[in-house]
Amino acid sequence: MSIYEDFNAGDFAKSTKKRLPICFCLDTSGSMAAPTGTGNNRMQELNEAFSKFVDAMKSNDEVASSADIAIVTFGGQAAILQNFTPVSKINTPKIEYKERSLTPMGEAIQVGLKLLEIRKNGYKQKGMEYYQPWLVVLTDGEPEGKNELEEMEKAIAQTTALESQNKLVVFNIGIGNDADLNVLKRLSVKRETPISVRETNLDEVFEFLGKSSDTAVSGDENTDAFYGKEELKKGKEIDISEWCI
Repeated sequence: MSIYEDFNAGDFAKSTKKRLPICFCLDTSGSMAAPTGTGNNRMQELNEAFSKFVDAMKSNDEVASSADIAIVTFGGQAAILQNFTPVSKINTPKIEYKERSLTPMGEAIQVGLKLLEIRKNGYKQKGMEYYQPWLVVLTDGEPEGKNELEEMEKAIAQTTALESQNKLVVFNIGIGNDADLNVLKRLSVKRETPISVRETNLDEVFEFLGKSSDTAVSGDENTDAFYGKEELKKGKEIDISEWCI
């Protein structure tokens, strides 16, 4: 069955808080098995950082009652690992890489955007308010696969159109020296350069995302801070340039 035949709005919590939908598109291709020099590989580093991120969000009452998370993976094919679920109800899934697999990034992004669209429609049907949806794309390589260049162009056109209309916040993140930053850069018309991070610094990236979510649900509608290196309203200053490779 095609992944597109199994879309649904996901789980809704009873909270009446304004919602923040976040869709993660995570690279699970074979390159994520590359060692990092710490005894872990890239996928292990990602799992540890993502687990800490979810725990931190759960511990923040405002974020826990507002944020909804979905996870789309791309390793060999695009797949929905986690449909939209309130962060307070998530049991962090284990993310696994696919050996000797390609990187269908463009298709995964399109799946993520479709999930966000369905989620927004679900909010509207239930009379729920929501913040600008987030799309977080994290990869250590470049788009690969059948018709992938064409699929990537479709994804770029969709993300940039939505972002230009202030209907989407994009976090384009490259892991390691092999990430195709030129392609990642094209996913956003607002971020000057993609976030580029070493495999061993993923904790800091997810800390930044956590603090950004706190800023969003605190009532600040100005999303420009998510694209710059400004000090967030709450928490310590995080300068993304410190992680640039």
